[in-house]
Amino acid sequence: MTGQIKFLHCADLHIDSPFKGIGELPSMIEQQIKDSTFTALHSLAEQAIVHQVDFVVIAGDLFDHEVRSLKAQIRLRDAFQKLDEHGIEVYVSHGNHDYLSADFHPVEYPENVHLFTEPHVTNHVYYKNGEAAAVIYGFSYHHRAVKDRKAAEYKRIKEGKYHIAMLHGSIETNTDHDVYAPFRLRELQEQDMDYWALGHIHKREVLTESPWIVYPGNIQGRSIKENGEKGCYLVEMDPASTSLTFLPLHTFQFQRYTLETTAASFDELERFLAMKKEQWRHHGPVIIYLHLTCGEELAALRHNSRDITALLEWLNEQEQAERHWVWIRDITFDATPAWNEEELRCEKHFVGEVLRQYEASGDMEAWLEPLYRHRTARKYLEQLSDDDKEQVWKEAKDLVLRELLK
Repeated sequence: MTGQIKFLHCADLHIDSPFKGIGELPSMIEQQIKDSTFTALHSLAEQAIVHQVDFVVIAGDLFDHEVRSLKAQIRLRDAFQKLDEHGIEVYVSHGNHDYLSADFHPVEYPENVHLFTEPHVTNHVYYKNGEAAAVIYGFSYHHRAVKDRKAAEYKRIKEGKYHIAMLHGSIETNTDHDVYAPFRLRELQEQDMDYWALGHIHKREVLTESPWIVYPGNIQGRSIKENGEKGCYLVEMDPASTSLTFLPLHTFQFQRYTLETTAASFDELERFLAMKKEQWRHHGPVIIYLHLTCGEELAALRHNSRDITALLEWLNEQEQAERHWVWIRDITFDATPAWNEEELRCEKHFVGEVLRQYEASGDMEAWLEPLYRHRTARKYLEQLSDDDKEQVWKEAKDLVLRELLK
């Protein structure tokens, strides 16, 4: 019987995906970003070949929309063809973003590609040296939303040494994504599988190691919500052990940094940030969202969008010429106030009353609701996260106090 297998586990390729919240960029950088999902796909194929894997499993959402681009399908076919030339099999399931009943022009894939085309769980057997080395189980979405609990459909067959289950779905209590094909960890653990190759959640995470239940995340971040390194897992299995190695595939990454600075002037802040940029450059191309904690000397910058824009333009001015560019997309500030807020709140004067009313003013949601219900406005607005609301709330209070205490 075959002793070892080696495969890549990836998911959520979202090839030819749009990018959100990146703003205006120099043409060269913008083109790199537009091409980044294709570049990550190319890197995926290269890593499979370099590591001489037996096969690749792709757990759903190869494309970003139900109306997938022909360009994306052709690029994917070419990557599959490259893998076929090196004897590497590919096992593919479809998720909520590339469900099979959507309107698209299908492209024929080479013979090494094995699609899960049924809405219920089926299996494919992988043969190595003429023996059944592994059984791969999975299903594909036929509609955008799958609400059924699918775990019970994974039934281990007698054939094969290793049993790998592909599932595009999420833990039923997840609040970061729409919950499709919901499951509890215990439901997966009760099925006799050696490895659960999950997809749908764009954050890399190993849920358990007994058995292995793994999200690889997506292969290229598309907004600051998908920050950090993106890629796939190299999985090596033998009768005694299973090992995982993360392989980065991203063309560039999003990062969020929080820094404290003692800069007491605009010039000092410029020099401080220029130095930091050179430290970040070794991470490769990156779009950064920066939050600074500074002293009272720079507090006025917090509410001066013109100066912040000028600072960003200066910091980003030469980046188009850099191979490993560092683009600072946004800067927000926390400034140490010149007042004691607790003392002000206790005083019997107008500023104290403002602070007391502020604390008692309730949830921001009630104020925002009419805006999000507006027929035109709601088309252009994204829901604020809890962190965004807290930041807006804090900055509004700071601005009011600063003006009142001038």
